[in-house]
Amino acid sequence: MSTGGGLLFGLPFVGMGAWITLIGLKVVPVNPKSVHAPYWVLAVCGLCFFGAGLAVWCAAIRQFLRNRRRVQPTGGGTEALALADYNWNKRGFEPARWSKVFNALSGAVAITVFLSIFNWWAFFSKDGPLMVKGIVGLFDLILLVLWGNVFLMLARALRFSNSRIDFARFPYSVREPIVIHWPVAAGISQPTKGSFTLRCLEEWWETSGSGKNRSTRLVKEEIWRGTWELDATDQLLAGKFREFRFVPAAEAVPTNFHAPKPIYWEFEVKLAMAGPDFVETYLVPVYQ
Repeated sequence: MSTGGGLLFGLPFVGMGAWITLIGLKVVPVNPKSVHAPYWVLAVCGLCFFGAGLAVWCAAIRQFLRNRRRVQPTGGGTEALALADYNWNKRGFEPARWSKVFNALSGAVAITVFLSIFNWWAFFSKDGPLMVKGIVGLFDLILLVLWGNVFLMLARALRFSNSRIDFARFPYSVREPIVIHWPVAAGISQPTKGSFTLRCLEEWWETSGSGKNRSTRLVKEEIWRGTWELDATDQLLAGKFREFRFVPAAEAVPTNFHAPKPIYWEFEVKLAMAGPDFVETYLVPVYQ
């Protein structure tokens, strides 16, 4: 969807959400006989619509800024191509761990607010059908799982907040060995097993069905992978560097985030240990 299309698509949600919210807050007067739910329910309903529209607007604006940066001249050569393709830090990659926690928390809060409307209908109104109680109760259990994931992500962020990788060169060439330096993050101690995987992925949206049965899902296809397994006798000491060397196969292709089917490389680290396991993914600039 274009930037203008995204802004237009989100406009009815923002407008309707703001209007319903103002009714719920009693800023916009309405006939009380036309209101069949508590005013706070109307306010929450309006906020859900408003938030959905605002999310569409933010996505459209982010896409506009990415596209604008893409067409700006940055000089010649592979390095310029890489920097135009993605906003790389040429020294290394540090995952936005706290922003992931914030996004997960925001999502859990938004779903909690949204489900509060249906919980009022199912369990606190006079005419909550039994089937509605069962369906809402099931969604409440799913919500508990989401909140559990938020707390797990928070625990990992607090324990492994300084995780990153350093690039041996920028950018890497898909036709040469790829050497990655990984400083062992604080909080990692005596992992029982682990794996370090470099992979090349192709990603696209796939639509199936039609009409009301139409659905869209994100597909990720692995083009190439190389894996190094942690030895049982190996020790990972916080602050020390570990070096990993991978030799891509002939079928590996360079990064292109702006292709119709984006292609990118990621370095994934999984370590099992006492307490929260260490699980992190880092983007790697592998170009032609």
